[in-house]
Amino acid sequence: MPPSPPDTPDFRSLFESAPNPYLVLTPGLLIVAVTDTYLRATQTRREAILGRHIFDVFPDNPQDPTASGVSNLRASLERVVKTGVPDAMAVQKYDIPRSGFVGDGFDVRYWSPLNSPVFGADGKLSYILHRVEDVTDFIHLKNQDAEQNRQHVELQARAGEMEEEIFRRAQQIQEANQQLRTANEQLGELDRLKSEFFANVSHEFRTPLTLMLGPTEDLLAGRSGVLPDEARKELERVHRNAGRLLKLVNALLDLSRLEAGPKEERFVPSDLAALTADSASSFRSAMERTGLQLTVDCPPLSEPVYVAPDLWEQIVLNLVSNAFKFTLQGGVTLRLREHGRKVVLEVEDTGSGIPAPELPRLFERFHRVPGTASRTHEGTGIGLALVQEFARLHGGTVSVRSTEGQGTTFTVELPLGHAHLPPERIRTTARPRSAAREATSAYVQEALLWNVSKPKEHTQSNHRHPTPSQGIRAVQSLPRARILLVDDNRDMRDYIQRVLSTDYDVETVTDGQKGLESALARPPDLVLSDVMMPRLDGVGLLRALRAAPHTRELPILLLSAKAGEQATVQGLASGADDYLVKPFSAGELLARIASNLRLARMRREMADERARAEGLAEALRARDDFLSVAAHELRTPLAAFQLHLELVERSLGRDAPPKALERLRQARAFIRRLALLVDVLMDVSQITSGRLKLTRTDVDLADLLVEVTRFAEEEARRDGTQLTVSVNGPVTGPFDPSRISQVVHNLVANALKFGRGKPVDVTLRPDGEQVRLSVVDHGIGIKPEDRERIFERFERAVSTHHYGGLGLGLWVSRQVVEAHQGRIDVEDTPGGGTTFHVTLPLKELEAPMPEAATG
Repeated sequence: MPPSPPDTPDFRSLFESAPNPYLVLTPGLLIVAVTDTYLRATQTRREAILGRHIFDVFPDNPQDPTASGVSNLRASLERVVKTGVPDAMAVQKYDIPRSGFVGDGFDVRYWSPLNSPVFGADGKLSYILHRVEDVTDFIHLKNQDAEQNRQHVELQARAGEMEEEIFRRAQQIQEANQQLRTANEQLGELDRLKSEFFANVSHEFRTPLTLMLGPTEDLLAGRSGVLPDEARKELERVHRNAGRLLKLVNALLDLSRLEAGPKEERFVPSDLAALTADSASSFRSAMERTGLQLTVDCPPLSEPVYVAPDLWEQIVLNLVSNAFKFTLQGGVTLRLREHGRKVVLEVEDTGSGIPAPELPRLFERFHRVPGTASRTHEGTGIGLALVQEFARLHGGTVSVRSTEGQGTTFTVELPLGHAHLPPERIRTTARPRSAAREATSAYVQEALLWNVSKPKEHTQSNHRHPTPSQGIRAVQSLPRARILLVDDNRDMRDYIQRVLSTDYDVETVTDGQKGLESALARPPDLVLSDVMMPRLDGVGLLRALRAAPHTRELPILLLSAKAGEQATVQGLASGADDYLVKPFSAGELLARIASNLRLARMRREMADERARAEGLAEALRARDDFLSVAAHELRTPLAAFQLHLELVERSLGRDAPPKALERLRQARAFIRRLALLVDVLMDVSQITSGRLKLTRTDVDLADLLVEVTRFAEEEARRDGTQLTVSVNGPVTGPFDPSRISQVVHNLVANALKFGRGKPVDVTLRPDGEQVRLSVVDHGIGIKPEDRERIFERFERAVSTHHYGGLGLGLWVSRQVVEAHQGRIDVEDTPGGGTTFHVTLPLKELEAPMPEAATG
């Protein structure tokens, strides 16, 4: 019995369970079947995609403008439908919607598709089998490998470039090192020469200083007899400042010895507590005089300490004097203690403190902290550098801690014993410390001068009884000028005050801040100020005084120890009126002060004159404004008055009494004259304000002259004056007829007035491109010294009592003629009298002169 046939397989289930992702599409590209693998790969559900168009379910990624998956797949499927041949596609980037929904975004996918036709029994295309293979991971790995290969190639190229660069730079470094070695050798030689120079100069300085100090000390000791008080004061000042100079020279010598390599110092076992207390206590009197408290806490040590006594004393003196210099209130404390195998010196003050940015540079040579409140700005900036070098010579260290506004503490640490010191420089006995005694005296003497004032801080000059000649000069001269002297060095203040007190009242202050307060409260005639001072320096004082309105013009002279052209230029550029370099002679100082006071007085006088001139100008402007307003106000009633007279004359008719008609004509003549005066006032206002305008038209001056002189004929007949008018043909040009008429009227009226009863000749003739008008009278004439003056405002050559007039006619005439680019001249008439010539161009020039002068 044959076996029974198996059950027919469920091909749908078999297809849907296929391990590869498949889609079955109709020729119209509708999805009719799908494998479970495809659903998982595309994150879709079977019921959501069956029966839908493939490109509705799987559109292109709208966020990717380069997406081409849809167009490529459509082309492949259309080829299968058209040709009936399977179509294998290249790898496609065909992103899949997340969760099967486009709105949820897209996942990047790479597919390898194959589209195969499925034919029916009739041989026609029934379905298209769309199989894909997800190669996303493969593509990512491939891209990663390509990127790594690219980076590897770039790194290899960069490594080659770096090798070349390293080789090139190695050569450059080698060359630079050679240059540096050469430069260092040169610098070393220069440094040696500089140190040698410092040493030589310092030694050379010591010789004349010794010759200054020795005889001065002998004189002060009375070996040459009793000195007058004034001479003793001068010698004490010389001795103090010579000692200060010696201290600076010693510091330079110490510095040069250190740079050359110290070979002379010998270290001896010393009672360091006693040596330290003795040096520090030298400052007690100086501190007590300024209200500071000095505390010296140096208990005995367990053993002697090997030091070079002179150098250790300079360490103590530098630190204590530095603390005193920058401490204005409170006190200075010095402590010496043992800590293990070290001895520690601390110098603590309650002074102004040091800004944190300045602490790293504090021990640099020649470095000075700017802007710190102190008793003086004098100093070289090498004291702390020497402290550090001296501490190193002892195998020790120096350090500092400071809080700005609260105080500073310097700490010096030295090791005990002598194992750290060169054996050849150790001594068992100490030698005398004469140099140290000399140094102590110099430090203390200098400290005594810092900000130690006389009983009165603001000291007026001593008014000694003047000699007879001085008394006469005082009566005849100006009041004594008051000078404000600002300097933190007491000796310099005393010296300058003594030099100036003979001729000036001198007020002295010790720093720029006090100088500013004094000058603002009571401005002096001149300020004489040092540049380097505590609290506020000379340049700061100058700027503050220049900024204040009532001291802006104050003459200010600066004194400075900085010599050279650059320092002088900087001082003058800061706004100083003068700059003196120390040392200076008394004669130079007095000459500079006297010249600057004279210049200041001249500046004040010029300012006063300028103010008066401005006041006069303002008064003239006010007067001209008044004339303008008055003229405007007068013209209206004059015009109405003249109109009413004409109406009265017409109403009377020809049968009116002759006497009445004569009176009316006289009244009209007076009104016309008054109107002319008002016009002159208007002209003054227009000319002085620059508002004189010309209205040019083509005018025949011959006709104008005849018309203007016709009104003067009646006056000439009345006075018995023969008036002759001569015109040589028509003369036409661009003129303002009313203004030229005004000029002719003024000149003819003057000729009739000052030549009354004598002939007056008026001529007009062309002269090439010009026309010349002449008015000749035979009257009283004009003196030569008055000819130019008569063309000024309100000026006359004769007395107003006899001839009257405003003194404006000729001034207005000149302004009008010059506005026409012409000129007016005056000369004597042969036989007596005056001749005026007016010359006018017949063509307007291209570059006209100003229309009117302001007068």
